[in-house]
Amino acid sequence: MSGTALWRLACEVEELVAPGTQPAVLAALLAWAVRPRRTLEGLRRALAARGGPDGSPAEALLAQVQEHVDDQDAAAASRLLPRWRARGCRVSVVGDPGYPARLAEDWPSTDGPVLLATSGARPPTAPTVAVVGARSASSYGTGIAAWLAEAASAAGVHVVSGGAVGIDAAAHRAALEGPGGTSVVLGCGHDVGYPRGHARAGGLFERILAGGGGLLSEQLPAVPPKAGIVRARNRIVAGLADLVVVVEGGPRSGALLTAGAAAERGRPVLAVPGDIRLAGSAAPNRLLAEGAGACTEPADLLAALASDRVAVAATVPQTPARTTGAMTVLPREVHRELAAAWPRAVTGDGLIDRSGLPAGTVLAALTRAQVAGEVVGRADGFVLRRAPEPGGR
Repeated sequence: MSGTALWRLACEVEELVAPGTQPAVLAALLAWAVRPRRTLEGLRRALAARGGPDGSPAEALLAQVQEHVDDQDAAAASRLLPRWRARGCRVSVVGDPGYPARLAEDWPSTDGPVLLATSGARPPTAPTVAVVGARSASSYGTGIAAWLAEAASAAGVHVVSGGAVGIDAAAHRAALEGPGGTSVVLGCGHDVGYPRGHARAGGLFERILAGGGGLLSEQLPAVPPKAGIVRARNRIVAGLADLVVVVEGGPRSGALLTAGAAAERGRPVLAVPGDIRLAGSAAPNRLLAEGAGACTEPADLLAALASDRVAVAATVPQTPARTTGAMTVLPREVHRELAAAWPRAVTGDGLIDRSGLPAGTVLAALTRAQVAGEVVGRADGFVLRRAPEPGGR
């Protein structure tokens, strides 16, 4: 590449770089990566094969790419920048101050991404838990994921996941309201609306950004969510976390990849025991058989973090607030059925049949409870938003 072309691209990149990232390095990496069959992960592997970089990662990466790009590459890279700019992204290179330190540990022997684009806030330094699992989750699984994530966030623990439907989404939504907050590792570029429901105006991703969280991706802005890319982001989820909790997943679930990546980095893994008859229990039950710790309540998660050199806020309750009979706006009979089923949902018809109350009474009570925030209405029915108190009505 001519010096003028590289300089111009570096000037354009300057407004997008995270603090401490050199525009010239990012410009060269982008110009190199826009060509087909070139991958930034390939650069990391080449450096790892040579035993690591001489000097800083940025210097080593620049040395690898700067002689292999031309003016056309620079022009193609320049066309990507408005897409990141429109999403409010900041881009950092591995080893720079704006890049998460956890991902840079032992790089390039570990597989942290070469660059990371972040919209919203950077993930906090500590403590962080990854709550992961199946997209086709059961109501039991989403209820448990929400319970764990809500308690973690209430204790000041940041919750990270992959932003998918199912377990991921339940964890993100539950963590939003607590001081710990939540971040998403995307399985595509920032300019691709995926999953569509989460990326739409007013959707989950917008709520996460408004709540002080972040959306992160190693991909160029227009990269679509191909299967390999979606699965590759699991290693970033694991790399950002001090602890991984697998809630549900089938025998080939991406959650197993997340757990494996965590184990490779020496991070603890917990699994939620599941019904052996259900396909969604295959991943956590396999992990338990292989020696993972059991996670049966939020206290297990918080204890694992505390024992793994992570300071968890001791002044914040370590379990979410529970729904008690004295506080409920529901009729006793309806609350009893929801509490017995929790965290599984119960349909409106099921509540009418089991409670013995008139349909109008039950439906009106459910509406009041949703407005009050006590009950959540889902596609599979209604569920108490918080764990019921043992012995409550």
